[in-house]
Amino acid sequence: MSNLPADLVEEILSRIPATSLKRLRSTCKKWNALFKDNRFIEKHLCNVPKQLHVLILEGCRLYPTSVDLNAVPPSIEFSDELSLNYSNNSEKVYIDTVFHCDGLLLCTTGEDELVVWNPCLGETRWIKQNDGCLCFRRWIPRFGQFNGRKTKFALGYEKNQFFRSYKILMFWGFDKTGGDLVDGFEIYDFNSNAWRVVNAPNCFVIRSHGVALKGNAYWNAYDDKDSDYLLSFDFTRERFIRLCFPLPSHDCIYTALSVVREELSVLRCIIGSSTMEMWVTNTNCEADLSWSKSFEVDYGFDVYTSLLIDEHKKVALCCSSYFREDRNVVCTLGEEDTYYTEIAFKATYLLRPHIFNYVPSLVQIQQGIESDVFGKSPRRRWDERSGGGDSETWEDYHAQLQQEIDDMNSAFEEWDGWEIECTDFSSLCRNRGRGWKTR
Repeated sequence: MSNLPADLVEEILSRIPATSLKRLRSTCKKWNALFKDNRFIEKHLCNVPKQLHVLILEGCRLYPTSVDLNAVPPSIEFSDELSLNYSNNSEKVYIDTVFHCDGLLLCTTGEDELVVWNPCLGETRWIKQNDGCLCFRRWIPRFGQFNGRKTKFALGYEKNQFFRSYKILMFWGFDKTGGDLVDGFEIYDFNSNAWRVVNAPNCFVIRSHGVALKGNAYWNAYDDKDSDYLLSFDFTRERFIRLCFPLPSHDCIYTALSVVREELSVLRCIIGSSTMEMWVTNTNCEADLSWSKSFEVDYGFDVYTSLLIDEHKKVALCCSSYFREDRNVVCTLGEEDTYYTEIAFKATYLLRPHIFNYVPSLVQIQQGIESDVFGKSPRRRWDERSGGGDSETWEDYHAQLQQEIDDMNSAFEEWDGWEIECTDFSSLCRNRGRGWKTR
């Protein structure tokens, strides 16, 4: 491949799954640098085939799941769990909830902590509150109790010309019949490493676990008139948008919102009937959102999460509840009865299994501004320079660091009008610009 033009090599690599590219990082320095380039990562997200990778969250553990529809009945198999460990030791993390976007998993833990994790690259970032606390459990005065379990999160990104700027939406929920009444919204920006309050509409009720598609988050919701609708949050404009479900009616309930490839899918349950319908969007453009029915099935149990795994054979992987029998079931449902099979789990209302489509990616987790441009915390670097003594005050060092940042900003101005990139940011800081090159 060394004899091929560089742009052709890049085009080929952008169509290879991330799990394969990860193994190539140690074979070529140029490729390793390319896989970390935001421009290539964006191109790879657009070009790589949208293959189905099913993950199921069961018993606070994440398991890759495969379904063989050629067997009669179909088989469901779980692979070894994806292990998430604390950064300071090898202790495994218990995962309560998970939200997927671009190969990044936003997880809440059993200790009410929040972490962003890329299983493909093995990168993590633990998110703190503005006061530095890792625990997101909140005291609710009107209830007189901690309400950590109802703190909800969604992951998305702001769209701009060059790269994706990832953000986290946080809000608080209170139990309400048929869903959670949510209120109080904050956004965490990966670039600023801080939370801030955002304006939001009046309280609304969401029924389902949220999903992300093209940077925006979506939920099943209903209003004070018990009308179901699709709720979207635009991370670029930071506002909520109300969209329509297919065939809105008081005689049905919409559940189990999911994403497959570049489409939204939802289950439409007819009240007073065992009939369920799977609907899929024909376009992912919110301005012209339209739906079509994929198939319908006769199934008389509550389905709270599902994933359309084969559009041609019209089969979905679902989680449903049998509370009278004290068990949850993961099953395949299809237009034909021969596609039905199930695996049972012990029922746990607060931690029911959750199924979603995971897309491995090369997206690197943006680290917060917790260290200076030399890669060390300002306090530690000042201690090294001053020997830990009083020869130089913290304020003096802070002023010097600010001057260095101003000098760097001046260097940016000198390159105004050029598109430039830095091969090594730390060497740029040490060598005052010798790490820059034009392209």
